[in-house]
Amino acid sequence: MEISAANLNAMFTGFDVVFQRGFEKAPSYYELISSIIRATSRQTTYPWLGRTTKFREWLGDRVIQALETHAYTVINRTFEDTVGIFREDIEDDTYGVYEPVIEQLGWDAKIHPDELIFGLIKNAVTTPANVLAYDGAAFFGNHNIGLANQGAQIVASNLNSAGGGAYWFLVDAARPIRPFIFQLRRDYAVSRMNTMTDEAVFNRREFRYGVDARCNSGVGLWQLAYASNQDLSNPANYAAAIAAIRGFKTDAGAPFGAWSGTPKSKFLVVPPSLEETARQLLHSEFGAIAGAAGAVAAVPGTNIWQNSATLIVSEYLS
Repeated sequence: MEISAANLNAMFTGFDVVFQRGFEKAPSYYELISSIIRATSRQTTYPWLGRTTKFREWLGDRVIQALETHAYTVINRTFEDTVGIFREDIEDDTYGVYEPVIEQLGWDAKIHPDELIFGLIKNAVTTPANVLAYDGAAFFGNHNIGLANQGAQIVASNLNSAGGGAYWFLVDAARPIRPFIFQLRRDYAVSRMNTMTDEAVFNRREFRYGVDARCNSGVGLWQLAYASNQDLSNPANYAAAIAAIRGFKTDAGAPFGAWSGTPKSKFLVVPPSLEETARQLLHSEFGAIAGAAGAVAAVPGTNIWQNSATLIVSEYLS
């Protein structure tokens, strides 16, 4: 192909179509469990995290409720993904071999937020000191509930690490404020070096096509997530996790109300190693019932946890 401005523009416009095709194909789940926050500066502070309120009968003047003050900050990071296309490949009309790579760039851009969010969830149990909640404690771990200035705090935990298996997670995403935050400062966007006067073309005969973004992941309300490495094949462990997350209270001592939405807003999040077990738990009609002689039989229609949550399987938890 003749190297001209018109031909180069046509070729890279075609690459844009291929990029979008890859973007649309890629599976992505981070939006289901994360609050999407549009940042307007280098970092964003969330002073409202952890604040809980409740209604009271209005007698006399309004009462300004005592709220804990927290300052949780997420600093944006910059990410890029770029490929080079040699001039000779364009001249020899072999640039089509780059289409799968360009399509992969689109795929990469779509799943990158998943890498950040689910990678954060994994790190929260493998290196808990690196993932702190708004109260300064490990996101998955012990948290003080109650107003510190009133001296009536209790300890609650959203972590059960007594088992020896892979971790699985309950996530309540029914509220506007969710347990995880995806902070976006600059959208994923394509950049090109596609003119003969570009530095890389002059020095290395290399045109470039890349995508970049400014974003980061963070944690929101710990009360809306629970981690366990207990045996998921035992429904009693799933039930215990649900009971724990439903038992959390606000600083004012009222029920927090976690895990009270519809199954579409409640998620069981697992690594691939637990996918079969999780599918049996959530999708099978059969539950284990003990007979008169002590034998256990699988009886249709007796799985009380069927469709109780939506399943998410993420390889980034492995």
